[in-house]
Amino acid sequence: MRGSLPLAAVVLLLGFGWLFDNADRPGLWLGGGVAALAGAAALGWWAWSRARLARERWIVGRTGIAAVDTMTGTEFEHHVARLLRTHGYTRVTVVGGASDGGVDLRAQTPDGRPLAVQCKRWRRPVPPNEVRAFLGALAGGHRGYLGMFVAANGFTREAVREAGDGMVLVDRHALGLWMAGERVPAPPPR
Repeated sequence: MRGSLPLAAVVLLLGFGWLFDNADRPGLWLGGGVAALAGAAALGWWAWSRARLARERWIVGRTGIAAVDTMTGTEFEHHVARLLRTHGYTRVTVVGGASDGGVDLRAQTPDGRPLAVQCKRWRRPVPPNEVRAFLGALAGGHRGYLGMFVAANGFTREAVREAGDGMVLVDRHALGLWMAGERVPAPPPR
């Protein structure tokens, strides 16, 4: 299929070239051809983005909370990115790694506000020092971003107190509800 796309483009260009040489008004034909190609490209992009979103919804719908326990940290970050995309968040980017600045994902909320997400797929609850580090990342390199901290095994009581109203905490129970499509975590108010 991918190999036929360049061939189709070459055939279309040759056809437009022939029309340009043999038509009474070649500029009109050329403009129409360019508009048709642009329309076909836009339609193709739209269809591709719809298919990608449908595939991500299918993956999310088939993934249970127990599957999270078998994921690597990177797989968990990509899973949370899929959750965000399937629930209306846009510009979702996985940025996790050694130089991620304390943020694993960046996105825009459905109403257009910037969001930074930290993901932890640990076997134990997240302690308060991790919450403090994420708050520092939000105050430093990600100033103006809303914060969401997703932890596969929840947070300690001290971590919840440390977060206060500065970010949304998504624990295991909330993650399970989110994955089931029952309750999407709302971003914190500004």
